[in-house]
Amino acid sequence: MSVQIIQSKCGLVLTCLLGQIILFAAPVQAGVQGKSYSVNVSSSRGDSFTACFQFNINGILHFLGQDATYNVNNDQTSWQAVTKPTSPVATISLNGVVQQGDSVINGTAMNSNNTTFTFNGTLLSQSTCPAELPISPGNLQYGVNRENPFLQ
Repeated sequence: MSVQIIQSKCGLVLTCLLGQIILFAAPVQAGVQGKSYSVNVSSSRGDSFTACFQFNINGILHFLGQDATYNVNNDQTSWQAVTKPTSPVATISLNGVVQQGDSVINGTAMNSNNTTFTFNGTLLSQSTCPAELPISPGNLQYGVNRENPFLQ
């Protein structure tokens, strides 16, 4: 019986040491929170454009003048977002994954007009988007007011 007690004490000491190592380990920021990505987007309408996805740490995804609420799954590599339904603007839902240590992002989106989108991009060195990456190529295809192509 004393052997079992000694083994239990060793197990308890080892568990306490591991707990302290985990407790004092530096936190790792995984997923999209607090990061920005330059993305290339293609739509089912045949349009292609670039955008910047800025994932604030407070759960807001900002892109091309739109704000969406996003959630990150437990695996920290996949996420979903949706804009608030406001008329006459279309609602947009997005979902995606990050890979290669969060440096690559890709996914799909759909708006309430049933236009679908695919996107892929790379992590920016800063946590915020530059003053809105321009819509490209050919801003002319979206008219003078440069309407958000996610809303078409």
